[in-house]
Amino acid sequence: MTTPNDSWKTPELRAAEAQVDARFKEAQDLANRLKETPLPPVPPVDFKAIAQQVERAAQERDAPEQLKALKRKVDAGEFTWEDVVSGKVAQDPDVQAMQAENVQKMKQAFQMLQEGMTAEEIMEAQRPRRGPDDGDALDPDIFTEDKW
Repeated sequence: MTTPNDSWKTPELRAAEAQVDARFKEAQDLANRLKETPLPPVPPVDFKAIAQQVERAAQERDAPEQLKALKRKVDAGEFTWEDVVSGKVAQDPDVQAMQAENVQKMKQAFQMLQEGMTAEEIMEAQRPRRGPDDGDALDPDIFTEDKW
């Protein structure tokens, strides 16, 4: 990385440049090795099984409103659950709203992981809470015998 007029460079700067050059060459070598590394085949995705799971979740009483909106469209015949999970209807506003909600939950989970929470704690924190008229099964503020 020397230029015709680089006499102004200190020995420390020259050493740093040499380190950068060496690391860059290592990165290039690694990239070339990775290009030659065969990847394992990607297993086929069972969209039907995933669609069945999403359909069951949409039928739950405490399903998110975005999922309920998709259920109404599926019930009306606008598209199928397989269309939803395969991405065929990704441009639908309700599908996008559901995805935005999922992305938000993933961001929250990532933040919780960084804060040191376990996967079990994160799942519990993200579990939907029922309102007071729905019973106290998921309401942490109501003390019951099973919470002793």
